[in-house]
Amino acid sequence: MFEENLKNTLKSIISFVILVILVFAFKHSILDANNIPSGSMIPTLKIGDYLFVNKMRFSLYFPFTYYEILHIDDPVRGDIVTFVPPRDPSKNYVKRVIGMPNDRIRIRNISICDPNLPIKRAKKTLYKCDKESEKKNLIPYIAFVEYKENDQGEWKHFDIEEIDYDIAYEILYDSDSIRVLYPEERGNIGYLPVLFKETINGHIHYFVETAEMMVPDSLCSDIETTGCLIPENHYFMMGDNRDDSQDSRFWQVGPISRDRILGKPLIIYFSINWKDQICFAFYEYLGGKKGFPLKDFPQEEQLKYCSIYDVNLYNEDIFTYLRRTLFYRIPRMDIRWYRIGTILE
Repeated sequence: MFEENLKNTLKSIISFVILVILVFAFKHSILDANNIPSGSMIPTLKIGDYLFVNKMRFSLYFPFTYYEILHIDDPVRGDIVTFVPPRDPSKNYVKRVIGMPNDRIRIRNISICDPNLPIKRAKKTLYKCDKESEKKNLIPYIAFVEYKENDQGEWKHFDIEEIDYDIAYEILYDSDSIRVLYPEERGNIGYLPVLFKETINGHIHYFVETAEMMVPDSLCSDIETTGCLIPENHYFMMGDNRDDSQDSRFWQVGPISRDRILGKPLIIYFSINWKDQICFAFYEYLGGKKGFPLKDFPQEEQLKYCSIYDVNLYNEDIFTYLRRTLFYRIPRMDIRWYRIGTILE
């Protein structure tokens, strides 16, 4: 009897182990679930979005390795992709493909007030194109991307339309990042965000800029003048939150080789606004004495549901995490119902 029970127990354990292996193999090679912890892709992806990622979109990898069994396809310009950054292999990044292999790419920081900037202008703006605004660094700048396919022909650029500030406000508001909040909501900390609509290969997405100029330092010193050549079999990535994205413009990431691209996000299956970044900024910038004047998270709520635990997250143990989640995060969170089911292009 004992031997029979032991045999059944071993069968159950083996079956469970095989099931776990199959689940993780499926997750590694076919369909993965990721969450968004940072604001680098705002507003396309917001902090707290949960995604399904198609791991077979470009390649079929042998489970638990990055050995390519089958090469299915290559990314195209405008795709959102996940990849492993070369200097931080423990993480997966999510960015947009801006430059293709062998392209020459140029990124210039251009004032939105420059009359030669080839964009469709908004009718309603909060900035002014005058000397006083320029002196106070209040005029937004665009990281204007131009490219030459295969390093040939004339410079090309994407179609860009500036969005009216009232529409932009509604799109950016619940992003859980003070960098994209409007000045009245964040106590005039940081720069005024400006939202743009960009069309790449017929697909439309938004990106956000501020008056902060991000100077590229990854490819070559001529990236703002004659441009830089993207190496063969490499792709140039950028975040949609242009002034808050560690991407191919910087040496820590650089152009991404094809074998580091893991998959393509498919759909947002859930989205929670935890208000973690708001609470972090509440203590980091305001010292926990007063909050931001947000309509859906008023100052009295911030005083009640933000805590010093929201600052030291890197050294957080499991008990502190549970306490912070149960007593602070859950009471302050909102579910972004309108984002669930969003198809990503």
